[in-house]
Amino acid sequence: MKKIKQLLFITFTLTIITGLFCFCGNTAYAKNAKKASRKKITYQHKVIAYQDSPAIYDFIPTGSAAGNRRALNHLISNDKPKIININNDISIDTYLRPGNNTTINAGNHTITSGSGVIINDPTAASYNNFKNLTINGGVWKNSSSSGLKGTMMRISYASDISINDATVYCNYTGHGIELIACNGVSINGCKLIPQGKCPKKCVEEQLQIDLATPKTAPGLYRLSPKLCNGTPSKNISVTNCTVSGARGICASFPGSESKYRKAGNYHSNITIENCNITGKSAEALALFNTKSATVKNCRVTTKTPLKRNSYSVGLAVAYQKGSSPKTSIKNKVVIENNIVKGGRQGIFIFSHTSKKFGKVIVKKNRAYARSGKRNAIRVISAKKKQVSKNKTKKW
Repeated sequence: MKKIKQLLFITFTLTIITGLFCFCGNTAYAKNAKKASRKKITYQHKVIAYQDSPAIYDFIPTGSAAGNRRALNHLISNDKPKIININNDISIDTYLRPGNNTTINAGNHTITSGSGVIINDPTAASYNNFKNLTINGGVWKNSSSSGLKGTMMRISYASDISINDATVYCNYTGHGIELIACNGVSINGCKLIPQGKCPKKCVEEQLQIDLATPKTAPGLYRLSPKLCNGTPSKNISVTNCTVSGARGICASFPGSESKYRKAGNYHSNITIENCNITGKSAEALALFNTKSATVKNCRVTTKTPLKRNSYSVGLAVAYQKGSSPKTSIKNKVVIENNIVKGGRQGIFIFSHTSKKFGKVIVKKNRAYARSGKRNAIRVISAKKKQVSKNKTKKW
């Protein structure tokens, strides 16, 4: 009886093991069969992707930074709709140059570059010159521990751009993301993180909202002087982001180029919501020559010493000297429900031109100024203003 039980036990065990081998074998076979059924995309005699459908590609690393960059550019440079999935940590040697209608899904993977990571080179001064780019996820960084002293992602003359849940590292003196003459951009859930040492008088921003002039966009000028005609940016949305830098976020103006300080060169419809923004040697958030903007539910902190004067403001909205737009209450600046800490002022809205802002609403904010409670909120040069339900304090 004992021998029969032992025999039955051995038979049962062998049956289970055999079944497991069969199951595992069938599972592996199914995976391999699925993989084998996918179309292989080759470039320079290497398989660089598996194609899941006419528009979806799983990228296969090539083994070298230059090879990865060339292979990815081969996949993304055309204008047909396509989705590229990056499923590994990879290195590239320099910028990726996507064509129109490109989606890059990078997940939690790190893309390390010997230079920057994303750039487009426009051929015409038109918002529609480049369009429909989406970047989802990814940790984008330079190979240097101190970060790139340049621009990591530069998008210019573009529309319908979306960057979501990406982490971008850059040196304090560079830009994590630079938008030049763009219309319709959404940046959501991103982290822009400065690297290296911040120079005491640095005024560069990690997120730059720019206009196209020879000095504000020298890279475009080198491509073609015709691209630098003063085109501003509009309809820019930055939500749920953490941005830190010498400046955090800035809508730029042409400093010494007076010919581009005209009404047609003003940014419009910039929205900053639910963000944490920090400035270390200049304003945390500065919106220059911007005729309509909304800042809501943000935490804005400038750590810049008070002796830096205007650079120590927490949140600044300012018209610089020149010919600003005609005053109209249709152009609104709304600053609502934020926590703002600054030096000379916490929240400061001012026009250096003969024209005033249209309608300015500053309400339900907690504003702090190192220079004293009375300077926590200053709204000057507004045709119509509503400053209410704020709390102010010295810090």
